[in-house]
Amino acid sequence: MTTRVVSLASAGGGYPSEAPFHPDEAFPEYGNRPVSDAPNHAYRAVRSALAALGLDASHFGSPQWNPLGELVRPGDRVFIKPNLVADGIRRACRQCNDLFAIITHPSVVRAVADYAAIALRGSGEILIGDNPSIDCVFPRLLQATRLDSLPAVYREHFGVSSRVLDLRPVVCPDLRVYGIASMMVPGPGDPLGVRVVDLGDDSFFAGMSPTLFRGVFTNRATTMRAHTRGHRYAFSGTILDADVYVSVPKLKTHHKVGATLNVKGLVGTVADKNGLPHWRIGFPSRGGDEFPPLPVQDKLLVALRHACTEWLPERMFQRLKTMTAGTQLEILLHETRLTSGDYARGAWPGNDTCWRMAADLYLAFVHRRVGTTRFLSVIDGIVAGEGDGPFCPTPRDARVIVAGDDLLATDFVAVRLMGLDREQVRYLPALAARTGLQESDILVLRDGEPDEAFFAREDSYLTMKPPRAWSKLAIAPGRARWRSRDGAS
Repeated sequence: MTTRVVSLASAGGGYPSEAPFHPDEAFPEYGNRPVSDAPNHAYRAVRSALAALGLDASHFGSPQWNPLGELVRPGDRVFIKPNLVADGIRRACRQCNDLFAIITHPSVVRAVADYAAIALRGSGEILIGDNPSIDCVFPRLLQATRLDSLPAVYREHFGVSSRVLDLRPVVCPDLRVYGIASMMVPGPGDPLGVRVVDLGDDSFFAGMSPTLFRGVFTNRATTMRAHTRGHRYAFSGTILDADVYVSVPKLKTHHKVGATLNVKGLVGTVADKNGLPHWRIGFPSRGGDEFPPLPVQDKLLVALRHACTEWLPERMFQRLKTMTAGTQLEILLHETRLTSGDYARGAWPGNDTCWRMAADLYLAFVHRRVGTTRFLSVIDGIVAGEGDGPFCPTPRDARVIVAGDDLLATDFVAVRLMGLDREQVRYLPALAARTGLQESDILVLRDGEPDEAFFAREDSYLTMKPPRAWSKLAIAPGRARWRSRDGAS
């Protein structure tokens, strides 16, 4: 296999605060464009990460340096996908006090988009967008990020067209009705429609019955149908048809799969999220992975809830929830509350569904090379998110940018950098086995210098806190070396 290069670049400080996040220096390749008086450590770190990859190395330091020139060609449509999952911090989050531990900071997007614009040479289009959580209020997200200030920069100073897109076909108007399909409202959707990819027997769900699959909504018919006689994923046409896909995720933990980076971030490329199985309803003893094994009274309680969601009309179910809210009967219809405690559904290491969904998206979108054929990853780890991600992580001042031209290899490196055990992030070993990628295929550069012992080193780097219930995810001293596919260390 061709050697994959992944670079780690240190950031000297935090994020700039003033949009549109101009660099603080007129670098030779930047030309006579506006600069900022305030420090922009994010721009410098992205620039260093791209330079360390050896992109257009012969021209580095000159006005001709064009690091993305082999990836982005004049006339291309470049889709840049940051993690824009939320517009703010949910009230239920106790530890998170920084939105940019949850989503990608716009200054990182700006730096990446600048180099795409340089490569376009005045001809082409830069699209920045995502399919966020259905409860995200997009105008509020734009207000918090000021991503909407970037199109004017590319039009006026680079001569290329640019748009910021909310690709959601449906939006949740109130978090209290989250999951009730009939109470969603239309979203902007994708202007180029939907492209369906059927993985068939290549799917990691092949051979599994879809009867327990649960997606975004309580009505599971769409989810089951997408995985009956095939395994179909409905991607956003704008993303799948783009010439270049640039993933700019957050360095962050995730309570259903362990870590959310490039691979798990592909959920944001999907138009119909209800076709994505997130868990299987029920307990392991009955084929489910919604909750870990719990007392008998909780199993009966969950069975009652499932009966209500399966057989009652959605609006009647919601009316009953509203009527019982704040009473002793509330626990009967509450999504996560059980007699033995509060459990987020599927948010435990025994979730055997969500990792398969993430791995399937990688196979459909990247490995099969359907549509987009050129890829880049730039992971925003200047402020990382540890603990109860994806919505309630604790901010971690990590001050790092991770970059690579292979989404899977970059995730390999990022998970190790976080101090997490790759074997527990199950989509990684599964995709490694399917694609043949091994640690020895990856060259890791730290601030431009090769780190040949990166995967085998005994220290655990950032030692990021795992989500609750994921105690085995963090690498303990003495077991830092990852296991190979045959289980040997």
